[in-house]
Amino acid sequence: MKKQLLAASVMALATMMTAQNPIVNTWYTTDPAPMVHDGTMYIYTGHDEDHADFFWMQEWRVYSSRDMVNWRDHGSPLAIEDFSWGDDRAWAPQCIGRNGKFYFYVPLHSKLSGTMAIGVAVGPSPVGPFKDAIGKPLADGSWDYIDPTVFIDDDGQAWLYWGNPRLYYAKLNEDMVSFVDGVHQMDMTGLDGYTEGPWIQKRNGIYYMMYASHGIPENISYATGPSPVGPWSYQGVIMPKNEQASFTNHSGLAHYKGHDYFFYHTGWADGGGGFARSVAIKEFEYNADGTIPEMHADHEGVEPVAAFCPYARVQAEVMAASKGLKTQPCGHNNVYVSDAHNGDWIKLRNVDFGHDKASRLTIRAASALRGGRFELHADSVRGQLIAAVPVGHTGGWESFKELSTSEINTPEGVHDVYVVFRGRKGPELFTLDWWELSPKHRVVEDGGTGMYKAVMTEVEGFEAHTVFMPQDLSRFSAENPLPVMVWGNGACRNSPWEHYLFLNEIASHGYLVIATGFYPGEGDHPEGPMSSAQQQIESIDWAIAQNLNPQSPLYQKVNTQAICAAGMSCGGLQTLYNCADPRITTYMICNSGLFKNPAIAMPNMPMPKKDKLEDVHGPIIYILGGETDIAYENGMDDFSRITNVPAYAINYPVGHGGTYAQPHGGEFSIPAVAWLDWQLKGDKTAAKMFTGKKPQILKRKGWTFESNSKK
Repeated sequence: MKKQLLAASVMALATMMTAQNPIVNTWYTTDPAPMVHDGTMYIYTGHDEDHADFFWMQEWRVYSSRDMVNWRDHGSPLAIEDFSWGDDRAWAPQCIGRNGKFYFYVPLHSKLSGTMAIGVAVGPSPVGPFKDAIGKPLADGSWDYIDPTVFIDDDGQAWLYWGNPRLYYAKLNEDMVSFVDGVHQMDMTGLDGYTEGPWIQKRNGIYYMMYASHGIPENISYATGPSPVGPWSYQGVIMPKNEQASFTNHSGLAHYKGHDYFFYHTGWADGGGGFARSVAIKEFEYNADGTIPEMHADHEGVEPVAAFCPYARVQAEVMAASKGLKTQPCGHNNVYVSDAHNGDWIKLRNVDFGHDKASRLTIRAASALRGGRFELHADSVRGQLIAAVPVGHTGGWESFKELSTSEINTPEGVHDVYVVFRGRKGPELFTLDWWELSPKHRVVEDGGTGMYKAVMTEVEGFEAHTVFMPQDLSRFSAENPLPVMVWGNGACRNSPWEHYLFLNEIASHGYLVIATGFYPGEGDHPEGPMSSAQQQIESIDWAIAQNLNPQSPLYQKVNTQAICAAGMSCGGLQTLYNCADPRITTYMICNSGLFKNPAIAMPNMPMPKKDKLEDVHGPIIYILGGETDIAYENGMDDFSRITNVPAYAINYPVGHGGTYAQPHGGEFSIPAVAWLDWQLKGDKTAAKMFTGKKPQILKRKGWTFESNSKK
């Protein structure tokens, strides 16, 4: 008997670890209402309380995903208490966006009528915060006022439907919180077996009315019609009853990233049943004639539509599956994982490590007791140990501390990942807010202000160089390649730690930026010998090689005919030392210039004589810090000597330090990006920054401007 129980437990655990349905294991979730917004799939759900013997439901919950398998728990942004007139039964909801706001329609028991009513809350984002939009029910006074569904037609008219066992509808005004002409009862002809849970959508000019039917237990059926109010023609059953271990069912449809999905609920979660339901998803394809095929509940769920990146902060409440855990709110849209005991785990699917190697694992955890050990494994709870962090007593379950380790064994390629909680058997171990693998790349200032969010990275095998480039390289190709800027640092430092905000900002505008020197860590600045001018040449060589390498993510995505050599102070001298390189298209010399008397120059810096300027063979700009810049005299003297190519000199009165360390590189980044856009992308609008009777740079406070074209 014990062997049979053990075998059953092992099988149950194996099913949980491999199944995608239900999609949430921490709480019972019901009545899924999907909504796609800004590239993200959101699901709005009810919440069955643990150990309930009826539909005792107190709140609504929100989950989101960008890959359809790893779901973030946003907690409960709306509950019965948010409606002063409601006192019970937070049943099936739906949310929709309009005019920059999000309208959350819910049923709950009304204190005013003593029956069920439809309420509406409004919020600024898909995850709230939400508040009662009108301070009273939108529709009140009947026990069958439940399960609202909302729909905006192609002509902009919004419709609201609800009801059990009758189906009601109303036109919504533009404000989404009042009716055009009151409440109407639907002609039920063609809605065979209608019970509750309506869901409406329009596809190819046809209106689909889906609903729970013939209950209880319930099928999911649907009808079609030529208008939002029919007349309806019954099409049949989509999901038959008695397949999902719950006598109710409630469904929604959504199209996301080229796929069609059917959402429903089951009683399959641990301890589940008719009053303990959980959301599940199934992918499907419409039949050739537009009808919906019959589907059956399953544990397999859906396949990922995108890879999950581990090199960004991962909220602990993001998971594909879990065992033994709960989630708890901690402020608006902040949730942490709780109730962790020895052997409990979180699973993430389709995690793509690429070929990068992490340098540190940091977690944010708390414990009111003795703590335990955070472990990160590949492929299974006993798979390759990626990293582990001990967690001790922190003073409370919400007294979070950041803990880290640099002992990392990063796998390559795509894996499932398990966060495993280890510790003494019996007690709760610790709570977890987030974990983060810090690779030798980092998203700086949310990727910059440009339209191509950037990342700073160190490339294995390309030591003593730091690369800044757009995170999403799929937007670039041989037809739309990345121009290049190679950069030398001030003081010939062998790390761009003084300039990385400026360089990251440039990359976010669609550039491959390669800086001389080692990757700058957070709070620590690499020390060592000064950089050399040769490293800038190596940067050009590397960019060209990546463009020719089929194994590189930059393959055929680099514009090797559009290269700017640039640098600050000593890095500007390195740039001028290299200026004869025929691969250079243009130059940007920042807070720098060749010394009039190289004999008094600083040691270890390249000191070409002024005749080196004759090797400059493309347009050049000097960006200087005004007369208090120690490089001002040298830079302006360079500018005065250059006659064979277009030359420009602009000054901003901040001295030699420039604005590189200011957010997004400060004021210096504005003309720098404009120069690159003009010289490397041929942008005529950007050219106006430096051309015309009054260049636009002069419209920016503090700048001065000179050009040799006016001599």
